Amino acid sequence: MSQTCIRVTDLVKTYKDLIAVNRISFDVREGEILGILGPNGSGKTTILKSILGIIEFDEGSIEVNALSVKKRRKEILKNTGAILEGARNIYWHLSPRENLIYFAGIRGIPKKSIRQRIDYLLESLELSDVADKEIRQFSSGMKQKCALACAFIHNPSILLLDEPTLGLDVEISRTLRDWLLNVVEKEGKTILVTSHNMDFIESICDRILIIRRGEIISHETVESLKEKFARKHFRIDLESEPRSHLLDTIGTLGSVSVSGSSISVELESANQLIPLMRILDLADTTMLDFRTVENDLEDIFLEVIREEEQ
Repeated sequence: MSQTCIRVTDLVKTYKDLIAVNRISFDVREGEILGILGPNGSGKTTILKSILGIIEFDEGSIEVNALSVKKRRKEILKNTGAILEGARNIYWHLSPRENLIYFAGIRGIPKKSIRQRIDYLLESLELSDVADKEIRQFSSGMKQKCALACAFIHNPSILLLDEPTLGLDVEISRTLRDWLLNVVEKEGKTILVTSHNMDFIESICDRILIIRRGEIISHETVESLKEKFARKHFRIDLESEPRSHLLDTIGTLGSVSVSGSSISVELESANQLIPLMRILDLADTTMLDFRTVENDLEDIFLEVIREEEQ
């Protein structure tokens, strides 16, 4: 079992009358990717900023590599990299190479080691061809890759990433995902990431915290979440919009939702599949397609939130 490198205990942070984080506790293990999900305003960014010591929390404790954030922040930051609120940690009027030289200098990296480190990051993040162009000319995805390179210039063991795929297209998101998985697998890095991109979170994280109104409402592995909230429904595409009588009949078998000429049916048991097919066969309509659809992480996230609200 790997060691704990981040330990958050009974964390409380308030802004005037607003409780942003309410008695949150969790650990992050070395070599793990932990995802934090939650609606806007749930406290995700506040947690990351508290770990970095950017904001002062009211109660509780945070330790990074067994060091107190309140007492040993400078030491902690030497071994931590972060991207917060987009790509704001880089200078857009400089090139990727110039940004990396600048941040390497701030981090005190020896000059003899800078060139090799910069070349590695430019190549591994596919930035070599644009290494000497001004970042302000780049797309959001390219800027985000530059921000990640700068956050990683000092080779930290821990990365904190706040919405790293926000506004990125599928190709750039996949590049970032593959790069992060590679540094975790080959270099044993630890990553704490927040995101609204459920596909990204599902493909990269070992465990997931779901937070609502500053409190943890679920803390499980991706696999256990899927097992607990696994649902299958059947998608039926018809030639024309279904009549109300057909929907009422299908509704005797399970829950039904309609979108245009498509029907989604969640059966109470697999034994009801044959009666469903008979109903469709007798209906005065033509079936174009029939397939099974499993709920994804987004469906599960919404279901966890709904259960908490009930």
